[in-house]
Amino acid sequence: MSLDDDVEDLLQETSEQAINRLAKLSLVQYEERREKEAKTLKFRASALDKMVAAARKEDDALNDDVVTSDKPYDGTVNGVELLDEIASLITKHVILPKGALAAITVWIAATFVYNAFRVFPKLAIISPEKRCGKTTLLDILASLCCRALIASNITPSAIFRSVELWRPSLIIDEADTFLSGRNDDLIGIVNSGHTRSTAFVIRTVGDEHIPQRFSTWAPMAFASIKGIVGTVMDRSIIIPLRRKTVNEKVKRLPIDFKADCDTLRQKLTAWAEENFDELKGNPIEPPEIPNDRAIDNWLPLFTIAHVVGGEWPEKVELAYIILNSREEEETAAIMLLRDIKAIFDATNWVKVHSATLVHELIALEERPWNEWKKGQPMTQNSLAKILKTFSISSKDVRTGIPEANKRGYRKEQFNEAFERYIPDTAIQSAAVLQASNVEGCSVIQSATNKNNVALLNRAKPSDIKGCSTVALENNKSKEVMRDEGVF
Repeated sequence: MSLDDDVEDLLQETSEQAINRLAKLSLVQYEERREKEAKTLKFRASALDKMVAAARKEDDALNDDVVTSDKPYDGTVNGVELLDEIASLITKHVILPKGALAAITVWIAATFVYNAFRVFPKLAIISPEKRCGKTTLLDILASLCCRALIASNITPSAIFRSVELWRPSLIIDEADTFLSGRNDDLIGIVNSGHTRSTAFVIRTVGDEHIPQRFSTWAPMAFASIKGIVGTVMDRSIIIPLRRKTVNEKVKRLPIDFKADCDTLRQKLTAWAEENFDELKGNPIEPPEIPNDRAIDNWLPLFTIAHVVGGEWPEKVELAYIILNSREEEETAAIMLLRDIKAIFDATNWVKVHSATLVHELIALEERPWNEWKKGQPMTQNSLAKILKTFSISSKDVRTGIPEANKRGYRKEQFNEAFERYIPDTAIQSAAVLQASNVEGCSVIQSATNKNNVALLNRAKPSDIKGCSTVALENNKSKEVMRDEGVF
């Protein structure tokens, strides 16, 4: 057997790992899979039952002091009433921006069913300064999310070992202290947990350095002053907090808040077990926007909202519009493309020398090009280096003026980059949302933005009867959105 074969065998799931994996399933999920798994492992089903039960007892004993495993609520759970109760509880203790309440409420519920989805978004709670309610919101998440594990810092190895051992919802404060710099190993591990099929890292363990696969597939929420690294933000639903005004009042969290939430977590556990298969088999896609990653991030929330029903599909849809209408912090490369496009549009140039283009960029006010590197202006070489990442290279350009045959660019070279990275379409918060009468569909139209582009005629299948519609003119919808903090 070759070395490659040895490594491949080591990476395969062992019988012990399979038993531990099965022990983590709910009783319903295990019963559905036990015969197939027993056949695969070449065990008798009754023997597998005993081994899985023993693993569950060992797992529960290990986890009792770290994460809370809640038993399902003994009674009927109404999804609408459950989410309404959670939303009401949150608003008593924290001031949220428009659209955030629905997103946070459904994300909490999603932590109980994240295995039903291919992609699961992180929750990034961002504030410009301290004392904006981040810690309070994290305490609420830690009290309501499935198997929550809260910490103020974490190392790369602690993430994948915690996920492998406890299957927690990771709630991390002070993320700006370790996710805003160049901690590439940590950032890579966090990012890997976004998509289920890639949510693994491989590390060597033991004195013999045997390679072992560790899971990174877990819900994660981060709180940070200012932003965290862009790749993590891109995989997150972003909640931008602001400091409350003197007229905005909230209640302090009681010392036994998590214990007070026991019944809510039990209800979420029961609801999750009852609806897991429907959620897994009937994903609901959000409206199309230029950001494909945002569509992936919001799919679990849309799916849960449509299964819950009531006003929740409309609430989540409105939150999606509002939170994705906020201008993203652009990278320097995208900012450069946008400024070059503005220069071409303002001058009607079809070609330009590199020196002239750099001169125009440096002249722009409130842009970084005049102090690009160590306080010095951008150079032609700096410009060329950035544009090369978009497959745009300088060429000999003749403009018809003396000494004009120099290196430069033609406008047509930028067309593809402009189209791909600074499209004219961008979802904006709506001034008017118009409802559709199409049965079984939800159609939302946003107000025209500064680029005269609107989100139009979005019709997606729904798993609930009737329509998911929003109309600001409708008094009932106004009340709903006022509850959401929109008004």
